[in-house]
Amino acid sequence: MKPDSRQRPSDAEIDRLLGSQLKRTSPEFEQRWRELRGQFVATASASPRPHRRSWLLWPGIVTAAVAAALVVFILRDDLIPPDRTKLVTFEELIALDSALASATPLLAAENREVLLYLPTPANL
Repeated sequence: MKPDSRQRPSDAEIDRLLGSQLKRTSPEFEQRWRELRGQFVATASASPRPHRRSWLLWPGIVTAAVAAALVVFILRDDLIPPDRTKLVTFEELIALDSALASATPLLAAENREVLLYLPTPANL
């Protein structure tokens, strides 16, 4: 039989492991990190920051707003619907009444229902 390879560590080994510092990286990695960190900080400070150029954005916004206002002002007449309150003369009403007089029989409800069920010609 195979002996148990998972023996319990002694109390001295547990104390030594708990008391030691946790070492996650090698000294070579730490040295390389210090060198690269200096380059990263230098690169970050040398890059242009967007908030320094944000003042250029405001004239563009103002120009776009003024252009939109001018377009609305110029096309204002096209955007306003035509005046529907124009008065109709009495003569126009008489002419319209006489033009529609031939359709007066269609006003009866039973005539409208009959028209719904009329067959349609095939050539339409």
